[in-house]
Order: sequence, then C-alpha cells, then structure tokens
Amino acid sequence: MLSLYTPHDLLQGLAEFVRSNRLALNVTRDELSQRSGVGIATLARIEKSGICSTENLAKVLAALGRIDALVAALAPEEEVGSIAELRARALGGKRLRKRARKTP
Repeated sequence: MLSLYTPHDLLQGLAEFVRSNRLALNVTRDELSQRSGVGIATLARIEKSGICSTENLAKVLAALGRIDALVAALAPEEEVGSIAELRARALGGKRLRKRARKTP
C-alpha cells in the first residue's frame, strides 16, 4: 500500500502519541520510568524523536495502558476476495440474496 508518510513523520507521530498519553494521565517521566522499567533519558528520547527499541516501546505503552494501540497496529489486514464480500461487510455480515438467471 502506498503511503505518503515518511519514516520521520511516523516517528514524530509516535513521539507525540507517547507524550500526549503520559500527560493525559498526569504522569511524570520519573513515574513512567518506574512503572515501565525504561530509563528517564530513554523516555525523553522517545518523546522527542520517537526512536526506541521495540521492547522499550512495548514497556512504555503497557505502563500507559495503551498496549492495545501496538496490538492493533500489528493485526493483519483482512483481505477482500470479491465485490460481493465488500457488500456483505457493508451490510454487517448479512448474506446477500442470490437470484437465478431467467432462461428464455
């Protein structure tokens, strides 16, 4: 899939996500460091640049109660086999009526 986001854009989005979630919970970096087991300097780097290891990201998101965001990002996309499947999904899983062709 084509994306207009650069890796830098994604890392900045990650940095803002971590920072805004921490502030929304009214948690200091020191408190988050203790909860997550990630150093304060590492947290500062994550919130500034988004650069971190996957392990540290998982620890921080778990401590913030947002591990669901990581799980959702890793979930496989559902493939669509046909237009009929798309229509069925749009109808909430209801089956489409099938009709036989009239023969002359």
